[in-house]
Amino acid sequence: MPIARVNDCELYYETDGNGSDVVFIHGEDHGSEMFEHQVIHLANRYRCTVYDRRGHGKSELTPFGYSLHNQTLDFTGLLDHLHIDRPVIVAVAMATPIAASFALAHPDRIKGLVLASWYELDGYPQMEARRKDKHPMTFGKFHMLEYEVMRDRGPQGLIELFRKEGDTLLPILPVISDARERVMRMIASHCPEHFIKAAEYYTSMPNLVPRLREIKCHILGVCGSDDPSPDNPELLKDARSFDQVWIPGARRFSMIEAPQAFNAALERFLETCA
Repeated sequence: MPIARVNDCELYYETDGNGSDVVFIHGEDHGSEMFEHQVIHLANRYRCTVYDRRGHGKSELTPFGYSLHNQTLDFTGLLDHLHIDRPVIVAVAMATPIAASFALAHPDRIKGLVLASWYELDGYPQMEARRKDKHPMTFGKFHMLEYEVMRDRGPQGLIELFRKEGDTLLPILPVISDARERVMRMIASHCPEHFIKAAEYYTSMPNLVPRLREIKCHILGVCGSDDPSPDNPELLKDARSFDQVWIPGARRFSMIEAPQAFNAALERFLETCA
């Protein structure tokens, strides 16, 4: 099992393919497996790297160290470990602050930036204002609920809760049944303690939107047309090179719900970054 020990944490990663580098960062409660369709599609032309963030999947659940700053150090250390220089970075949801922070800190080490469902760049607590009309509870309270269910009833208990109350409790879940089941199982694959440590991360995120104009590389925004907390491209109108793509019928997980449309948008963007 490929493991990189960086920043006092063991990170699981996978690489596939040959060519210029594309590195994927999953969001909170997600895992590297969410990019399966993208890696399969791109690996004959690009070297694709996925990894499980600290406390996720097969990576180490450390006692502390989940802040945005520290997870950006994790990501930087992984690129150093793999000798990856100037990749295109594809980040989803709550991973977009990691990708943006890296781009701001290391402008010469990134070729392009894909931000999928990027409202979390508003930071804490501003991002909660964007969620409150569609989500029944704050991100922190929701994670405490997940922790309690996982602790008391295990992964299947959390999946059953999502099946029963999914659209009310978590309106970002895919509508298509197979994609919906896949996302629910991905979330429920974490140990209970993960859901507590997530609070250290999301409460550490500043509002990065005003600084995005400082990013020098090309930026692509990707969002499902039915995402309950949709992107606001107007916020990036001052970015040097920015385009927004909407994936029809998708919610938060457009790379799983509509992989062909997501891959087409990603491939067009990669060609512009060549």
